[in-house]
Amino acid sequence: MNKKRLPSEANKADPRLREAVAEIIRRISAQLPTLPKPIRMYLAGGMAVHFYTGYRSTVDVDASFSHRLLLPKAEELVVAYKGADGKPRMVYFDVNYNSSFALTHPDFEKDSLQVEGPEFADSKIDLYILSPIDLALAKVSRFERNDREDITELARCNLINPQELEKRAAEAIEYYVGNPNLLQINLKDAADIIRASQGLLE
Repeated sequence: MNKKRLPSEANKADPRLREAVAEIIRRISAQLPTLPKPIRMYLAGGMAVHFYTGYRSTVDVDASFSHRLLLPKAEELVVAYKGADGKPRMVYFDVNYNSSFALTHPDFEKDSLQVEGPEFADSKIDLYILSPIDLALAKVSRFERNDREDITELARCNLINPQELEKRAAEAIEYYVGNPNLLQINLKDAADIIRASQGLLE
């Protein structure tokens, strides 16, 4: 059983945004029957990076679950909140997110960390967050500007290193269907981004 945790003091997300995400989880949890043990929700994407780094708050929640379930209507999974600047913001659950559309390691669920905090307690859903290396790995697939920025920030926070990314990718590609050439190019660029961010380039 997964014993890894992200303590509340290590969670760098904007508290207002964190509470908004918790409200989305409560709304999903409310329509679930009584369960023998909580379902696991695995947070990915830019929101997960924000939880680790406090960088680039985003509006969408990308997540998968340990069990199949029916979600509430999409409009019920939109939460409004006030940002740190006092301006109105919103966050929504992305019902179109699919972890199969990115490079993922088969152990990404096992290696995720449970997110601690009172706002995530007393629910039929336990919130887990992908490990930093698995977040970086998933971002290698698309590798657009925001993906590069997220990898940079994870590296600046010393949450990932190029050797670990290369090793994790080599294992994950074994389970990938398709031409890996573009992934290999992106992976090399991602490793260089990490080295540059950590002052490791000659």
